[in-house]
Amino acid sequence: MSADDGSDRYNHAVSRRKILSVAGASGLAALAGCSGGGAESDPTEEPGSGSTDSSDSDGPQVYDATYNDAYNGNPADLHFNTSGIQNYRWPAGRSVFAPFLKYSFTTNEFLLGALSDLNVDGTEVTLTFRDDLMWDNGDEWTTEDFDVQLQLGKKTGSSIWGYLDDYEIVDDKTAVLHLTDATNPRIIKFELTNYLVDTKAETHEQFLDKDASEFLQWAWEEPVASGMFSFVNKDRQAFEFERNEDFYNADNVNFQTHLIENTGGATAQHQALMAGDHIDGAMSAFAPQEIAEQFADNVVEVNIPAKWGYGIVFNHNDEHFGKRNVRQAVAHVINRQSLVKNAGPRTKFVTETPCGIAPKDQEYWLDDMQDSFETYGPESQNTEEATQLLEDAGYSKQGGTWKDDSGNTIGGDYFSPAGWSDWTTMTQTVVSQLNDFGFDFSISTLPTNDWFSQYSDSNFAMGSLYWLPGGSRSSFPYFPLYYQLWESEIGGGHNYREAAQSEQTIPGPDGGEMSLTPLDEVEQIAQQPDDESAREYVQRAAWHNHIELPFLGLVSKYEQSWTTDDEWTVASEDNPNRKVKWPQFWWVHEGDLQYNG
Repeated sequence: MSADDGSDRYNHAVSRRKILSVAGASGLAALAGCSGGGAESDPTEEPGSGSTDSSDSDGPQVYDATYNDAYNGNPADLHFNTSGIQNYRWPAGRSVFAPFLKYSFTTNEFLLGALSDLNVDGTEVTLTFRDDLMWDNGDEWTTEDFDVQLQLGKKTGSSIWGYLDDYEIVDDKTAVLHLTDATNPRIIKFELTNYLVDTKAETHEQFLDKDASEFLQWAWEEPVASGMFSFVNKDRQAFEFERNEDFYNADNVNFQTHLIENTGGATAQHQALMAGDHIDGAMSAFAPQEIAEQFADNVVEVNIPAKWGYGIVFNHNDEHFGKRNVRQAVAHVINRQSLVKNAGPRTKFVTETPCGIAPKDQEYWLDDMQDSFETYGPESQNTEEATQLLEDAGYSKQGGTWKDDSGNTIGGDYFSPAGWSDWTTMTQTVVSQLNDFGFDFSISTLPTNDWFSQYSDSNFAMGSLYWLPGGSRSSFPYFPLYYQLWESEIGGGHNYREAAQSEQTIPGPDGGEMSLTPLDEVEQIAQQPDDESAREYVQRAAWHNHIELPFLGLVSKYEQSWTTDDEWTVASEDNPNRKVKWPQFWWVHEGDLQYNG
């Protein structure tokens, strides 16, 4: 989920004049692997026999073997234009396109892919690409391809252009990006983890003089590959790929075929992993403990920090949830640990302090200030505090229901995505707790597109939505703090953008008051050269977030990826590649997933 997860393309900006309002199909593409729908179908072919394929005497031994990934979706309807996100799916793209670089959650380091060097010096970012970077039709990759990629990115609002004034092509393998302002190097590196070698000049330059909409609607059916595999075929049953001999790390790929098979939804994938004899892996598949314990002995679980999870988005123009006291009361009423207990303690964990920062990163960034933050009771329902907040805001409880002075109840439709089984459980828990306290919510479960549309159209009061943008970028507080203020994926439909750009006075950590403009504070994080310089701005922005609650972060999680180890090698727990999204791609890239049958 997201480029690090799957598709990570939404816009961030260093200066407000650069911020782009892009509504959120990107979130939908990133989350497609979580839904449980989809028709089941027969596999297109059985895994390879393991016989040895022909190879040069100086080259690697390549086996006539097939790695078969479980997938939920109809490949016949999908394409390889990574910018045309409505019908692009990241597993297929990751098979054929090489990444610029990746992020390891094992070592918290960036790992180079198609780049041989990356240097950020002030406002200049120098990218040096590998000399052996090739397309699978035999053409050499050059910065002419990157030039077209950047031009199309500017046309379509690619996130990197939130930071750039211009760029310079130095030679065939070197380019320099000129930043608008000094920017934390980690932000630029996280942005570049979104980038794949997915643009070929002679194929894509036709769109340079056309409207962006034409490019975004273009279905690239037969891609020219730069990565591990070349495209062979797609139909409603599977994507089929074969080993790309022109790939720069081809010696790491010792098997001939990769299938991404349309097995169907969660139940079908679980059944395949229980059998353990046809499917070799599932890139991203949630499985509760009672299901995972039934998987075959050859199935290995790989848990990777998602930096993503279940939260609540408020409509700040709503007559009730536009009030800080009401939002804080909601935070006090919900027992976050009960959501984890009900929906999957094996992979989920609570947000200790809702403050816009991913849970596992809060201690590092908040440091000595952490004890000053309101936790809103991660393992309790603080009904006394919630009652006081609502009474202070002019509400009273009548007949067991909270009402304003006009007799209006606090509640409405609470939207949740259909087919996301763990989210359905958490939504039921949240609504039950809120209604028991005296709110008046009804659960409305919608198809994912309709769920997003309610928020994009501001047609809601309060509902479920992921509170972190997801992927490695969420390790750096700028991204989630910006996301919650601006929320490009729903086009700002939570109606907090005006407030984010206005000076606010809120209670301060020392008992006095603090004045700040939230978006300015977050933008300052991006402009600092290192973590220590950024820390004071992170703390001020997080303090504002936990007081104002533009979103309410409840739960985060680990991603569950699955592979088998009877015929395939597995990266060790301490291997830097172990926790890189995703094993079925980066492990192959690095030679950690090989056929050994």
